[in-house]
Amino acid sequence: MSIASPASQSSDHWPVNQTSHGQSHAKLILTGEHAVVYDIPGIAIPLPAITVSAELISSGQQAGRPAQVTLSSALYQGDLVEAPADLANLQGLFAHFFSLFTAAEPLPEKIQVTLTSKIPFERGMGSSAAIATAIVTALAVQFPDKLPPARQTELIGAEEKIQHGNPSGLDALVVSSSQGYYFCRGQVPVPLTLTLPGYLVIIDSGATGQTGTAIAKVAALRQKQPMLWQQLMQQIGVITPQIQQLLTDWALVAPDLDGAQHQFGQLLSENQRALQRLSVSTPLLDQLIQQLLAEGALGAKLTGGGLGGCVFGYFNSFKAAQQAQAKFSSKQTWLTKLG
Repeated sequence: MSIASPASQSSDHWPVNQTSHGQSHAKLILTGEHAVVYDIPGIAIPLPAITVSAELISSGQQAGRPAQVTLSSALYQGDLVEAPADLANLQGLFAHFFSLFTAAEPLPEKIQVTLTSKIPFERGMGSSAAIATAIVTALAVQFPDKLPPARQTELIGAEEKIQHGNPSGLDALVVSSSQGYYFCRGQVPVPLTLTLPGYLVIIDSGATGQTGTAIAKVAALRQKQPMLWQQLMQQIGVITPQIQQLLTDWALVAPDLDGAQHQFGQLLSENQRALQRLSVSTPLLDQLIQQLLAEGALGAKLTGGGLGGCVFGYFNSFKAAQQAQAKFSSKQTWLTKLG
C-alpha cells in the first residue's frame, strides 16, 4: 500500500519535492525455520496487524552523486552514512538503489526516511524484511521507472542478504502478502488458504534473536555431525507437508476437528524438539514454551532464527488463548486468529 504526493513521475523528470509512503507487516514461521535454507519446505503466515510504515520526503535535485539519506526511527536518528554497523543492511539497500542511476540522471539532494514500526526488532518476526519492503515500496512510488516489481524484489533481496547472509526469501515474500505460503527455495511458492480453526499466542521473550549465529551453528552441526543434521532436516521435511495438509484440508487426514487440532499442535512441538537438537533454542525459550503448554496450548515452538526472539502456542479456542495470554502480562504478547 502506498501513497504519493504529488503524482508519481518518471525519474527523468523528477519533481523537486515529493512525499511517499510504504507499508508492510510482520510474519510468523509456523514450521521449517533453518530447514528452508537447505531447500526443505517451510510455512509462514502474515501478521497484518503488526505493521511497519515508511515515509520518504525527498527534496532538492542534483545529478552525479547519491542523495543524503537521513533516518528517523527507534533504531537510529541521523545521517544513514554515519549509522552504526547494525544498519549496514539499510546502507546497502540505498547504495544498491543509487547504483541504478547514471551520473547524468537526476536524484534528490536529500531523502528523509521516517520509520514507524510495531514489529519488535531482531525477534524473528521479519522486521528487517518488513522495513526494507516498506522503504522500497515508498521509493517505487517516486521512481517507478527504476523500480518495477522484479527490481523491487531484487533490492529487498540484496538488503536481506546483507542482514542474514544466506536468506531463504521466505520473510521477504510473506511480509508483503495477505496470505500464508508453503515455501521451498528454488520452487514457486504455494499460497495457502487456511481452514483449520484456532488461535496463536505469540510471546516476545525479550531476548534479541541471533539469526546469523543460529544459521552458523546449524551449518557447523552439518560439518561436525552430518548424520544427526540429516536426521533432523529429514524430520522437519516430513513435518511441514503434514502441517500444510492439516492447515488447508484437515478433514482428509484427521477423524474430526478435535483430532486435527491436537495433531497440528503435536507437530508444532515435534518441530520444536528438532530445533532444540539443532541448538537454536535457549533455556529461556524452552521455559516460555513449557509455560504455554502448561496453560493449555496444544503445541508450542520458537519462531524465526532462534537464540532469542519469540515463541508461540496454538490453542483451539479464543477463550483458552485469551486466558493463557493473561498469564504472560510481564511480556509483550499478541493474540491472533490462525489464518
